Amino acid sequence: MDISIWKEKYVDELSILELAYAHLGNAGSYRLKNGWLKSILPITLQEVNHARHMAYSKNFVPVVGAFGVIEQIGFTYKRSDKLEYSNQNASSINKALYYFAGFEEGSEDVKALYALRNSFLHNASLMAKALHSNKPSYYFQFDREIDVLVQYPDETWDGNILNFKPEYTTLINPEKVIDLARSIVGSARQCLEDDVLEVDLECGERELFYRFLKFFPD
Repeated sequence: MDISIWKEKYVDELSILELAYAHLGNAGSYRLKNGWLKSILPITLQEVNHARHMAYSKNFVPVVGAFGVIEQIGFTYKRSDKLEYSNQNASSINKALYYFAGFEEGSEDVKALYALRNSFLHNASLMAKALHSNKPSYYFQFDREIDVLVQYPDETWDGNILNFKPEYTTLINPEKVIDLARSIVGSARQCLEDDVLEVDLECGERELFYRFLKFFPD
């Protein structure tokens, strides 16, 4: 996309795909005719990257930020070259993993990541006890040495805390969760370049602007 012409445009003259580029682009800020347009997304990614290298913030903060980024993409975009996600009311994280990370709907990794996200954000816990009998429960532990995103136990846990054993532990590599968020943003950006990205917001460009962008007039 040729953003050099943006210097001659006012913010309300930008198309919805131009706003999507501003949201997803690495630059983070773009010169318009009468000011600067900035995106929250690169700032969030920078803060996640900073926190992941700090001794007292490398566990909770960057993973929460990564999940926020993943959900932001799944909430905002879909792609025209893939079958539409079967459940329109599904979690944004599930949609992001499907559209922009190549995960199959309902895969084990999708279930695990969704459970971790819920447990982490709702009560800052690595134990995810399912509320329904047909959903999996997990006892997560972080392990930065495993080569996969999620490593499952040989025996699955049924969610009964009274029967819990350490052998039921599911390992998660938090570094790979963070890398996944950056990869999903890159995938959405590439879809925009390939002309297959669609903004999936009820109120279109106006909602995209007010949710994730900010204009600073001269």
